[in-house]
Amino acid sequence: MPAELVRNPWAVILRPRDEVLELRWLPSTAGMGDGGFMATLCLFAWEAERARPSGLLIDAVEFRHRFGAGVMEWRDAHIIPRYGAAGVRRFAFVMPDGFPNAGNEAVEGPAVFPTRWFIHRHEALDWLAAS
Repeated sequence: MPAELVRNPWAVILRPRDEVLELRWLPSTAGMGDGGFMATLCLFAWEAERARPSGLLIDAVEFRHRFGAGVMEWRDAHIIPRYGAAGVRRFAFVMPDGFPNAGNEAVEGPAVFPTRWFIHRHEALDWLAAS
């Protein structure tokens, strides 16, 4: 069982392996606003800066929030650079069954690391450990 580091009403941050930090979104994200999303990503970035993992994992299987205008641009400008500064070398998402981009890999926006999308958590963890 991964060590739980911190949680808020919408997510829990875990340490499933020494080299990986995980943000697991909860079903309560259905009632979360953009402010809650942004606060949670700030918390995750702070934990990444503190832990300095080589890999980050976001489990979005239970994610229900719909982003408002400008939220992803804010993420690219204010969160992604913090991940890179923390020494992250790989970033993985675990998505629900049927996600069309599973298996794709890309360097997104200002990132200095690749992001890859998965359906199976164990595959994401294996890919992150290979960094």
